[in-house]
This record gives sequence, C-alpha cells and structure tokens, in this order.
Amino acid sequence: MFKSVWLVWLKVKNNNMKRFISFSGGVESTAMCVLYGKGATAIFCDTGSEHAEMYKRLDYVENMLKEYHEGDFELVRIKPSKMYKGKEYSSLTEFIKAKQYFPSGGRRFCTADFKIKPIDDYLSQFEEVELMIGLNIEETNRKGNHLKGKNITYRYPLIEDEHDRFFCIELLKTYNLHPDFPPYMARGGCKFCFFKSKKEFRAMVHLAPDEIREVAELEEAIQDKRGKFYRIKNDMPRIRDFIKIEEKNLFGNNSKFYESDTDKAPSCGVFCHR
Repeated sequence: MFKSVWLVWLKVKNNNMKRFISFSGGVESTAMCVLYGKGATAIFCDTGSEHAEMYKRLDYVENMLKEYHEGDFELVRIKPSKMYKGKEYSSLTEFIKAKQYFPSGGRRFCTADFKIKPIDDYLSQFEEVELMIGLNIEETNRKGNHLKGKNITYRYPLIEDEHDRFFCIELLKTYNLHPDFPPYMARGGCKFCFFKSKKEFRAMVHLAPDEIREVAELEEAIQDKRGKFYRIKNDMPRIRDFIKIEEKNLFGNNSKFYESDTDKAPSCGVFCHR
C-alpha cells in the first residue's frame, strides 16, 4: 500500500514539474531537443557576444523543432545582465570593457555571471524544475549540481539511454539539424572565447572578418594600470597585428585551417555550445 501511495505521489509531483532542456546549440543539447523535447522548454543564455552563426542556428533549430514536435516545444532565450560599480551591463562585451580584463581559465566570470547565474535566476521562478543536461554516455564523470537552485532535479537522459556522441551526430544528420558550425566556433560560443585556438582565430580572419575586427577593438580597449594592452591569448600577438599577418596570407594555402576540430575541443562547460 505504501508503495502504491508513493508511486501516485511521485506521478503527481512529476506532472507538476516543469521540464527544461539546457540548450547550447551544440550536438548533445540539440539531440536532447529531438528525443525529449516534446512538451519541454529549451533555454539558451545569450551573452550578447555570440557569433552571428549562433543566432542563425537558434532560429533554425527553433523552427525545425516546433514543426517536428507539432508546436509542443519552446526555445527561451535568456538575456543576462550584470551590475558593476552601480551600472548595469547587458552584454558580456560591455561588461569586459567595464572590468578592464578578459575572462580566463582562472576567472571564468563569462560562465559564472553570463551563463550559470542567469539560468539559476530564471529557473527560480518555478516551484519544481526538471533540467535535462546534454552529457553523453562517455561524460558520466561530469554529472553534478551545475546550478545553485534547490528546486532543480537534474536529469541526464543521453546517459540514461546510453547514447554516445556518434549516435547524437547521426541522429541530427537524419533530421538536418547537425550543427555545421564554421571552424572558428569549435570552442565556446563567444567571439573572443579564450578557449579558441590560434587556428580558430585565423579562420575568423578569413571567414568572419567583421567579427575578428570587433575582437581586436575589444582587446585594444582593455588596458592594465601600466598602460600595457592585454592579449586574449598569451601565445598570440595582439589581434590587430594578427589580422595584418593573416591578411597577407589571404591567398596562401590555408585550407587546413578551415577544418573543424570541434570533436577535439575542450569543453567550455555544459551551458556553452560544445
């Protein structure tokens, strides 16, 4: 009897629980939207500093999945903001200019303030939340409490169903949803992500010249107290100089730099597109 009562309570509790998918635009999170997205809400946290290709993908995926799930699917775009010295900043780019330094491996305020906290705040308005995280069967070691909210029940459906990355890729190809990101988007979604390799910045010069110039302008806007310019990556020249070098090689043999290395890229966290 007690077991039956408990099962009824669990069913009622789950029926009242709002279902969310942590959507980053990448392979696993999109696969979750296909497999488990009916009746769920996908949430994407927009730092205001994403590549133009990411915004195109959001529109495309939303339209495709709404059609696939017969309208019973929603993609919410969270617009974060952050206070600093009495002023509110609604984009990561402007916030970096105010702080006068870039995120790095030791100070990832990009993820903490413009991904994790905004999602936490958004989900806090609901009493009970089920949040599906896109980790595949080969990433079980990354499971954990990714947010602070006490109202969140985490689920890892790809792990539960033993789906690996290869399965997700093949699934998305079937539905014309594979994220064929350009090679400069192998790591992280932001234009100036410190996880980007030199190869990715090189690809930006040739394939997204307007965006690489935005990165150069941001880098030059950041100065330390001695008047020295910060660099996004210590193993590279300043982006302004890097652009000049690469533009001279515009007609050289750069084909290898246009090969995507997404599968080899380190992860920027469960809320970024990797």
